[in-house]
Amino acid sequence: MSMVTARFEVAFSALTRLRRAFDARAQRERLLLIGAAVAVAAMAIDHLWLTPAFNAWQAAGRRQSSAAAAMQTLNEAIAQRGAESRSLDQQVKRDLALWREKVKQGDTELRSFGTSLVKAADMLPLLDHMLAQSGGLHLRNMQSLPRTELAAAAAAAVAPGAAASAAASTSEAGPALYRHGVELTVEGSYADLLAYLNALEAMPQRVLWGGVQMKVAQYPKVLLTLRLYTLSMDRGWLEL
Repeated sequence: MSMVTARFEVAFSALTRLRRAFDARAQRERLLLIGAAVAVAAMAIDHLWLTPAFNAWQAAGRRQSSAAAAMQTLNEAIAQRGAESRSLDQQVKRDLALWREKVKQGDTELRSFGTSLVKAADMLPLLDHMLAQSGGLHLRNMQSLPRTELAAAAAAAVAPGAAASAAASTSEAGPALYRHGVELTVEGSYADLLAYLNALEAMPQRVLWGGVQMKVAQYPKVLLTLRLYTLSMDRGWLEL
């Protein structure tokens, strides 16, 4: 006889004895035993399956609620950032339009101001004439300064490297405006030099002052170095 068969017979014998003992009891006792067995089985099922399943269900519900709250917070943050981004974009567009209008106005005023200046072609003859009127002065040096396109210079000052794009936009918007300059050094007495400066300032056609330097060469002679500019839409300029 195998060991499995022996164990089966032992178990079957034990169950038979229990059934006989159960049948020998009074009906009331049998009912109590059945109730006790059902209660024990219910407690075992609750401990081994219902309670863990209920706890897991509660935990899953809490995680779902937490995830839903986090998702709502994230959606609200995204909506807020979107509103702030749209508001900032609108503000940038308004500011950009305002500055463009200011630049346009400034360009118009500058071009209008340029009509009151000495023409580029007349700059050198006028300076020669003024020197001839001042008999006590001697011209030591005169040279032309590099031409500057005002739109490109302004762009380079704000954002270095943007001169090319500024020049392109200027060509699209209309004629460019150039600054032409001359640097001259004259020698004379202090009184003659002061009279020369006053005469330049009193001319009907104006010049733009770029710089004034004075130094005593050999008393009473004084050297005066001037930088004078004018504006013109003509690119050409006499090179000295």
